[in-house]
This record gives sequence, C-alpha cells and structure tokens, in this order.
Amino acid sequence: MLPLPLLRWEAPHQLVDLVRLAAEPGARLIAGGTDLVPSMKHRIFRPALLVSTRRVAELRAVAVAADGACSLGAALTLQEVAAHPHVRTAFPALAAACRTVATPTIQHMGTLGGNLMLDTRCMYYNQPAGWRSALGGCLKCEGTLCHVAPRGTGCYAAHSADTVPVLMLLGATARFVTVAGETCVPVAELYTDDGRDGPKLPTGAVLVAVELPPPSRPVVYRKLRQRGAIDYALLLTAVAPAPEGWEAVISAVGPRPVLVSAATRPALIDAVYQAVQPLPTHQQSSTWRKRMLRVEVGRALAALPD
Repeated sequence: MLPLPLLRWEAPHQLVDLVRLAAEPGARLIAGGTDLVPSMKHRIFRPALLVSTRRVAELRAVAVAADGACSLGAALTLQEVAAHPHVRTAFPALAAACRTVATPTIQHMGTLGGNLMLDTRCMYYNQPAGWRSALGGCLKCEGTLCHVAPRGTGCYAAHSADTVPVLMLLGATARFVTVAGETCVPVAELYTDDGRDGPKLPTGAVLVAVELPPPSRPVVYRKLRQRGAIDYALLLTAVAPAPEGWEAVISAVGPRPVLVSAATRPALIDAVYQAVQPLPTHQQSSTWRKRMLRVEVGRALAALPD
C-alpha cells in the first residue's frame, strides 16, 4: 500500500475559517478525496496542509427557488445530488451524470464540487512516482516533455469530469468565496487549453455552490467507457436543443470540454466530428474514439424529444 506524505490536517466548521486556511501557502482543499488521495499517494501532489470542506454547513445546503432555479452546495456528495427530488425532476441529466461516476461507493464519498475541480488525466500522468520517473516524468508533473505530443509545447491531459458537460448546457455557474469576497464564474469558463492548469480560480478560492438557472431545455447525457463502472470516460457527451438549432458538449478528449453547435441534428453530428480530436491520453485508440463521436452524439440526439 502506498503511504500518504506527511502533512497537516484541518477540518473547520465555519466558512470564514475554511477560506482563511485555504489561502495559506501550500494548502489544498479536500472534499471526498476520491481523486486527490490516490494522487497524493502517487506523489503527484504534496500539500503541506489539507483543509476538509465536509464540516461547513453552507457547503452542503440546497436551495430551490419558485421558478425552479437551484443552488447546490459544493460539498454535497454525488449520491445526494443524484437522489435529490428537484434535481431528478428538473435536471435529470445532472442526476444521470452523477450516477455514472465510478461506483456507488465513490459516489457516496465524491462531491459535486470535487467533480468540477477534478484534475485532468493522462495515462502518462496518473501513475505512481516510480513509473513516471522511468519515463523522465511528464510535462504536468516533474518533467519537461508531454508524451502525448512530444513536439508540442503544452500538456494535453484530458478533462474527464462527468457532470461538467451537462452543467455547461444547463448554463450553470460556480460560486466562489475568497478572503476578498465572493465571485461567480460560468462553468463553461472554468477550464483552459493547457492540461497543466486547473480550473481558472482566484488564489485561495473556495467553491461554495453550483448555481443552476430555471430549467429551460432538455439535456441528454452519455458516457462511453470500457466497463459499466469504475472507469473514467473515453468520451463524455451532452446534447440539447438551442434557440437556432442544437448544441453538444464533448469532454474526455483534451484539456477542456468542447462546445459545438449546428442548425440541424445531422449537421451537429458532422460538426462534432470535425471539431473534436481525441488525443492519445487513454489506453484505448484515439482513432476508435474519434469514430465513436458520431455514434455517441447520434444516440444522444435520438433520445431527445422531436
């Protein structure tokens, strides 16, 4: 069993204390820990301080407005989000996305906020320290070369957070608190084109809640993976009607989710195929994953009402 590095642990009960601790040098927030703890054991992250979000009541709150808008606390577990009556009724695609994360055990621990903040993934990066060192490390972690694209200048580790494609199409925003105050960022604007970068957050920011506007259109979500549980996605697909046609968000193909729009359903399938290029960050063939784009978008569109 791989041990954790030595560190300091804090679990405050008040949001003000959580924000203060999160701003300390070397601090890192931990919610469910289902992704962070294995990465720490692999020595990908070596925080001096872990600050738990689980005891702060504000981060576990749910508020539903009369018009159907909803605020979901960032520390709610994926299981709690998927089971919430309003989410199941008004935002069924979000409930479906929460239910596809790993296994029920992981869904019981992992949180909605943790899924939004999920680190990008790559078969050269998410490995024990000894495995990485045998390759000279990688650009994202103690190395100088991206093994996915050795001639490139960036990191191509893939964004693979199950809930994000759905949240983007729902128009969700993420509400953060820092020592300087509160700020809201559209979920669609959180991610960058370089896999080395995490979500674009102010220093020391604490994700407090995910804000969903009133439901206005149906969204269909699909996850392609090697097995029916446990595995991270080979493709994540969410589709919805738009004011002037149709929209899709595709993820698990590169450092950020890709938003594509088109006037008709057949045109959307073609547009996604042209716009999205899966990268060899997974064991499975990127050529096969490219071909599956048409299949997954077509199946998602078929599940939408006419």
